[in-house]
Amino acid sequence: MMKKKKSNYNRRKVDKDKVAEYDYHLPVLLNECIENLINNRSGIYIDGTLGGGGHAARILESLTEGGILLAFDKDPFAIEHCERKYHSYLNDSASVRLRLYNDCYSKAPENALEYGNINGLLLDLGVSSRQLDSESRGLSYRVESPLDMRFGTKGMSAEDLLNNANSDELEMILRTYGEEPRAKLIVRRLIERRRLSPLKTTFDLKEIIENCVPFNLQFKTLSRVFQAIRIYINDELNVLERTIKNIIPILATDATIVIMSYHSLEDRIVKTLFREFSSKADEKIPQLKLITKKPIYPSEQEIEANPRARSAKLRIAQKI
Repeated sequence: MMKKKKSNYNRRKVDKDKVAEYDYHLPVLLNECIENLINNRSGIYIDGTLGGGGHAARILESLTEGGILLAFDKDPFAIEHCERKYHSYLNDSASVRLRLYNDCYSKAPENALEYGNINGLLLDLGVSSRQLDSESRGLSYRVESPLDMRFGTKGMSAEDLLNNANSDELEMILRTYGEEPRAKLIVRRLIERRRLSPLKTTFDLKEIIENCVPFNLQFKTLSRVFQAIRIYINDELNVLERTIKNIIPILATDATIVIMSYHSLEDRIVKTLFREFSSKADEKIPQLKLITKKPIYPSEQEIEANPRARSAKLRIAQKI
């Protein structure tokens, strides 16, 4: 067994979930998203990943009287944050109206039916800085916190999964959702560890990985493993695919779907579905037109100012 290296992490004293105005990450490719999303300033739009409201703010500024933004987030703290931040838009007398839903964006097509045809959907699939830094979410190996990893408050937690799933299921998760080459070894050590005592915190999982992976490979391995578990716990890929398929029938002509992804599994789904619904093969009637045949990437200047933007890919399609 490799000798465990001492962590340089200094434990935070404050749970940032309890700090009302703790900042979310800067919105990525903001101008590109909004310029392609808004085609009718009095239209109905969906922001499926509200977060701190960075993209939502620009959408609201772009809309005129009659325009409505339906914004979704499973994170109750994101909803509370934006209720304070955009209280004037939530007032019934405001000329531009905002509706907040503490729910998964997969519920957007259903909730949007009462508003008629939708003029655009925006999804920013990244995890916010606030969620990563939270001491209660367990989304980051850099912060010691309970093994939760849920975006909301319902469903199975990472602690439940890691302490109860069998080795075959755990190995499948790490290989499928994290593309982790050392999945078998990591799972074997995880099973050995949980026989002694249940895994409770992110540092319990981190320690297992650090003790069986060479030091120079630990950063990438930790990132892949935490990503894989998070994606599985939140059913992220199935939610994304289901939402794209369900939103298309309720889109108005010329409405746009604007989706920003941060890893290859998400981007592959968006790319595949956009091509499928824009294809004329086998006498299909295409429902979408590709606006971006290749993804839009952040500029070097944006990445320098906002390093979390470095892996972003933006794809856009239009309803026809």
